[in-house]
Amino acid sequence: MTSPTFSVKLFVPLIAVVMVLTMTLGLSLSLTTGTHAAGVKFHAQPRFFHFANRASDTAARAATTRLPYWSSSFTSGGTHYTYSMVGTNPTNSTATTTVPTSIVPLKVTFSGGRTFDGTQKVASTKASPIFQRASFSVGTSQYGDAIQRAEFWKYVSWHPSFYHVLLGAPTVTPTVNITVPAAYGSTQNSGGTPIGVIDLNWFDAHIQPLLTSHHFTTNILPVFLTYNVFLYQGDPSNCCIIGYHNAVTNSAGLQTYIWASYNDPGIFSVPIEDVNALSHEVSEWYNDPFVSNAVPPWSVPSEPQYGCTNLLEVGDPLVGVVFTVNGYHLQDEAYFSWFARQRPAIGFHRQYTYLGTFTTYSPSC
Repeated sequence: MTSPTFSVKLFVPLIAVVMVLTMTLGLSLSLTTGTHAAGVKFHAQPRFFHFANRASDTAARAATTRLPYWSSSFTSGGTHYTYSMVGTNPTNSTATTTVPTSIVPLKVTFSGGRTFDGTQKVASTKASPIFQRASFSVGTSQYGDAIQRAEFWKYVSWHPSFYHVLLGAPTVTPTVNITVPAAYGSTQNSGGTPIGVIDLNWFDAHIQPLLTSHHFTTNILPVFLTYNVFLYQGDPSNCCIIGYHNAVTNSAGLQTYIWASYNDPGIFSVPIEDVNALSHEVSEWYNDPFVSNAVPPWSVPSEPQYGCTNLLEVGDPLVGVVFTVNGYHLQDEAYFSWFARQRPAIGFHRQYTYLGTFTTYSPSC
């Protein structure tokens, strides 16, 4: 097992180099496909997608979802902001919350016949710190819970063994087969690894009906799992989205869900692999389950793909900043204090991210 502290010492110098290269050159992904000449360079950055605010009214959420969540607010720069997060309020609770979870493996077949089967990575995903207890700086727990505890450490440290927000041991549904028409996806190659790329809108339109057909209730977190499959917007060269989380209203009520791709090493020029995309999305789901939390506008030069944004999406400022636990690649996450521009920070060791990558709160834009 590699502890987070040990990994930080090894990886932070590398990340500094990666961030400089990102700012000056951008991340490139070399793709070849049957519809493009071999060797064509597509400029791509690993990124995550955000759907429009679909659940901004707290009263409506309370009436239509069974997901346990809490709401609060803060003021910054004279503006009042409200937000909701999964679990119970860490400022006044010592409760343990456990959210039932279900993994839906997707077997994706493209028009040329190549198949990418998420079923192959179910066991590895279940064995990862996303679902299993591991050693973190704030104790032994799951990754998402450790991040939440560290994020609000000023409050939970009074009773450090009590406050938790956990994912239940996941059930696994039968594999879902998805066939992608040539007009909406293709197979390509990155760093010698075959990958599949799919139009985002086409893909999500095929995911949402599964929420109903699988009879998920709104207290459950469904996780749709692919393997080496990514999404694009508009054109395959505009790749690669590697995960998202969303909240939609269906017959069950307001349902949250995650899609993330388990991926092999070497596809991107930063060490994004195995459950890294899922770690990003799980932490963001904890902090913004209904995709509705607004914060003071921020931007960071190392993640130009997001521009100037006002979303409380804790993974976006740190895409590619990685630490390893038990051999899995997990992402650093920005804390609430970074978005709320609090000084001092309320996080563990008064840090603004789990690894301490940022030394002050978010820059305005």
